[in-house]
Amino acid sequence: MTETDGAVVLGEIILILGLILASGVIAGAELSIVAVRRTRLKQLLDEGTARAAGVIQLQENPERFLATVQIGLTVVLSTAGAFSGARVADRLSPYLVRLPVIGPKYHETLALAIVVGCLSFFTIVFGELVPKSLALRSAEKYALASAGPLLGLSYVMRPVVWFLTGVSNLVLKPFHDKTTFSETRHSAEELQALVEEAGETGEVDKRAGEIASRALDFGELTAADVMVPRNLIDAIPITATPADVKRILLEEGHSRMPVYQGNLDNIIGYITSKDFLGVLWEEELIKLQDIMRPAFFVPETASASQILQDFKRKKTRMALVVDEHGVVAGLITLEDLIEELVGELISEGDESQALYKKDGDGALVRGDAPIRDLNRALDMELPEGEAWTTMAGLVSSLAGRIPQPGTKLSLDDGTTLEVLEASPRQVRLVRLVPKLDSLVPDVRVE
Repeated sequence: MTETDGAVVLGEIILILGLILASGVIAGAELSIVAVRRTRLKQLLDEGTARAAGVIQLQENPERFLATVQIGLTVVLSTAGAFSGARVADRLSPYLVRLPVIGPKYHETLALAIVVGCLSFFTIVFGELVPKSLALRSAEKYALASAGPLLGLSYVMRPVVWFLTGVSNLVLKPFHDKTTFSETRHSAEELQALVEEAGETGEVDKRAGEIASRALDFGELTAADVMVPRNLIDAIPITATPADVKRILLEEGHSRMPVYQGNLDNIIGYITSKDFLGVLWEEELIKLQDIMRPAFFVPETASASQILQDFKRKKTRMALVVDEHGVVAGLITLEDLIEELVGELISEGDESQALYKKDGDGALVRGDAPIRDLNRALDMELPEGEAWTTMAGLVSSLAGRIPQPGTKLSLDDGTTLEVLEASPRQVRLVRLVPKLDSLVPDVRVE
């Protein structure tokens, strides 16, 4: 081989490697532009980064952008493949024919196989894996740097993209489909997983991540899920004397209490301790009717988010929950809704009660512990149903009745539930033993 031939071969190899690197740049640009979130780009645009507008424009036209990228990659790699097969393989085969184990019969085939193997290796490593890894590592910088050239290329290739897209849609028409590259939308479950992962890795504050995760769950909650049940409602009869009202407010410690006439199914309003004490301070004769506010009723099926909006609109902080027959089933306050987002709120004079505590290979769980809070705290998947939201409801549903102490029940995953304390009307304490010893240490659910 002469020096001229050697220089030609070297030039051909450099050209092929250049085409492979060009394909890698295009592939990395595609991934980086798709990976950068739209909210971050808008933030950069507000901060004065003009190149972010190009990335946003590409994201808003995914069909044209991705089709342009695909055409560019196909042309570049096809050129590299054709050039290497036609030129490099022809130059390699004369050297292989001199080897005695190969001879003149297989030298062309082997030369082509070697070239294809090397081309595939360099294409995968330098045209796919390395550039895409770098693109993911610095997606924002990569996207901003490559948006301009890709945007220009997309305008140049517009007629080709239009033609190829039309042909593709024509082929897909019998299948009632068409080419589309629209951005995939995340489901609520995927968003929740992303938020929880970001909190665990430290990308967002862990507590902020927990609140965001709870907020995603909040949209699925109903009044029946968050209400204080009827048997725990503290109320004041309309016939109560000022002394009785004062005693009840002091004993129960509530800032708001419903007022009923006859029984709880006939709640006619509610009073606030602030209003009562204000009148009491003036030493006036108190009539509950004078300081009573109108009651607000919601059905059990009302969404928690809608109730929160109603609280804002009606400027109230308490609602009575009624079932389909109009019977009072529970009570909801603004604090109950906020606790669904930030966890349990404990007043100065209250004592925090753990939903559960560690007990050997299991846990002792309160009957009124909400299933969703237990699942979050214990990292389990205890079943939730329309007919129950607490541990007591779960074991009663499994037993088909209110179980007696000593009753043992099993879930499909092998988790065992043993009723330790119960009355004829209520389950108070349950021992939970998971199939696998995966319970977290004894903590308080905040």
